[in-house]
Amino acid sequence: MAFKVEITATQIIKPSSPTPDQLKTHNLSLLDQLSPLVYPPIIFFYEGKQDSDLRPQLKTSLSRALSSFYPYAGRVNGDVFVECNDAGIPYSEAVVDCSLADVLKEYDLSLMSQFVPLTEESVTFDPTIPLLVQVTLFKCGGIAIGACSSHKVGDAANFFTFIREWANVSLTDNPVLVPEFNISSLFPRLGFLNFDTGIKISMTEKLVRKRFVLSASSISSLKAQAAPCSRVQAVTSLIWKCTMNAVKKSNKPNITSSIAMTLVNMRGRFNPPLPPTSFGNFVGSFLAHKSFNDENDIELRGLAGQLRQGFKDFCDVYMKQVQDPKDGIFGILNYSKMIGEKLQRKGTEVFTFSSWCGFPLYEIDFGWGNPRWISVTNTPFRNGIMMMDKGNGIEVWVTLEEDVMGIFEQDHDLLTYCYPKSCDNGN
Repeated sequence: MAFKVEITATQIIKPSSPTPDQLKTHNLSLLDQLSPLVYPPIIFFYEGKQDSDLRPQLKTSLSRALSSFYPYAGRVNGDVFVECNDAGIPYSEAVVDCSLADVLKEYDLSLMSQFVPLTEESVTFDPTIPLLVQVTLFKCGGIAIGACSSHKVGDAANFFTFIREWANVSLTDNPVLVPEFNISSLFPRLGFLNFDTGIKISMTEKLVRKRFVLSASSISSLKAQAAPCSRVQAVTSLIWKCTMNAVKKSNKPNITSSIAMTLVNMRGRFNPPLPPTSFGNFVGSFLAHKSFNDENDIELRGLAGQLRQGFKDFCDVYMKQVQDPKDGIFGILNYSKMIGEKLQRKGTEVFTFSSWCGFPLYEIDFGWGNPRWISVTNTPFRNGIMMMDKGNGIEVWVTLEEDVMGIFEQDHDLLTYCYPKSCDNGN
């Protein structure tokens, strides 16, 4: 269905208390420096409460949360630092001419960009602003909270920690999560970088993003086929297999192999672990490679084994290099360069897997209870695959070229384990 979102007001929300002078500069880390300038979106959909308008409370609690997470209210100065000047964040309020139930009937990702303040079609925006928010009211009283965060300032874990704290303050009026500004001191930025990370985000390709859901029982069956592996590795193996088969069946004679690049939150892999509230980017990745010329068919158990071994090597080898007191920074640089070179090999189709599983996103309560649905938008990141817990199941968002998607969504193995978009059953 088509609907129209109308912006009714926009203002700047500033921290409730000024940032102390000694904290006015937040230095970016090497990992911030290596991160692309993109604004990943997320949207939380809530059912409203009768005779209760919590929107003023949202603004007050956001202001208080920004006092703790003060770099979000500042302005980014290139790859160098965030000027924590309390300039504030753009906050838009909007109305939509449909009910929340209408959106939940379709789960159409192509329409989700209307619920976020910044999209790939946005012509004018200030790239120094780290965070933008839009709150949209449905005719039924339901609410959509959409936010976009600059990847230069922090990764998904960082972004989610902030949103959880905003909700904590809105619901209980008590701050709970305190950010730790330790990553930039452990891995300070370098004055000059001269290599390509290999990560390409095209704004011109004709891409399609669709949603697929695997129930808990389907994941159990899948794990039995791919064992031994985790539930995320099992789902990654399935999606990788089906995307590779779709590429092989499409008209791409020059593609002879595939790489699965899996992103890893490194906070818990550090020794000792960094706090989950460590502010900034602290994400690594590992690669698994599959040649289309292999005599053996592409099968789940083999792919899961590659992913499992890749993750083990990442933890056992790379994480030790990162923590070397003398050469940790060079370990990051050398590894990033190696990754970049492999991603740019001719004839190789790269699929990037990012898992939000394990983040308690469906427990984020601003005062309306738990979200009915959490969504992303039709982001133009070719071959990007994102996963998130949905009840006891997993929701998967897949972005592919239009012709490849047409083949992928008809894959027999895919349809054996999951169902597409309009179903709302993650049990």
